[in-house]
Amino acid sequence: MYDLIIIGMGPAGMSAGIYAKRSGVNVLMLDGELPGGLLNKISIVDNYLGFSDVTGPELSESMYMHIKNIGVSFKLERVVNVIKTDDGFDVFTNKNVYKTKAIIVGVGRKQKKIGIVNEDKYFGKGVSYCAICDGPLYRNKKLAVVGGGNSAFEESLYLSKFSDDITILVRGGISADAFLVDKVKEANIKIIENVSIDSFYGDDVFRGIKYNDNVEDFDGVFIYVGYEADITFLKGFDIFDENGYIVANEKMKSKVDGIYACGDIIKKDLYQIATAVGDGAIAGINASKYVKKVK
Repeated sequence: MYDLIIIGMGPAGMSAGIYAKRSGVNVLMLDGELPGGLLNKISIVDNYLGFSDVTGPELSESMYMHIKNIGVSFKLERVVNVIKTDDGFDVFTNKNVYKTKAIIVGVGRKQKKIGIVNEDKYFGKGVSYCAICDGPLYRNKKLAVVGGGNSAFEESLYLSKFSDDITILVRGGISADAFLVDKVKEANIKIIENVSIDSFYGDDVFRGIKYNDNVEDFDGVFIYVGYEADITFLKGFDIFDENGYIVANEKMKSKVDGIYACGDIIKKDLYQIATAVGDGAIAGINASKYVKKVK
């Protein structure tokens, strides 16, 4: 049996792993994808202290090497269910079952879809949610970016390395930071506000967008309209708010003994890499204290 299992290896989960390891508990980290989570889909990080200009994958790799170098155990397995037992929890993955006294949930969030006609049909065929993954495929192509926040404007700037014909379609008003808006304008990226998108159109691949009673051809569209919580493996526990986020106190503890949470999956005001790392540190320390008390 493990003392502690951390589910999710994004910045919050990896931070929790470091502090749990330093606390001397027997810890295992689990993630069904590459370490780093959404960091791997961010082109440039310029607001994390000590890294003024680094790509998301580079920062993710630095964090991963840190946990690896100090000997935190991890397995790339997807968690599918968690069950409360008399002495802790059973954690079911797509490959194994693990027993633990406590868990920390740090799985982060997923990017939202717009929810319009043909969005799913053309996913991977012109519709993308990751500029750093797919941007190089659209060199010298006409591109649209949907969104009005920092992510949409940051990723538009990244895409401008490959294309000089980019239009940001903002549904409503711009919420991105002013300096990002200025940089986008300096890059000659077009911005259209108060857009109502009707549908994507095409044949076997995406060809364009119907919006505001207009039809405009594009070679690709990148969608950045926010994030949402998505946890199915803990649905048997009453620890969520109405939007699917885990409610945790200042010690990152949920209302179920032995379940802690950190990072973007908890209900909070600010979702940033810096706050995720801080959450992870708090969760790692307090979950370790809990484990030592129940031994």
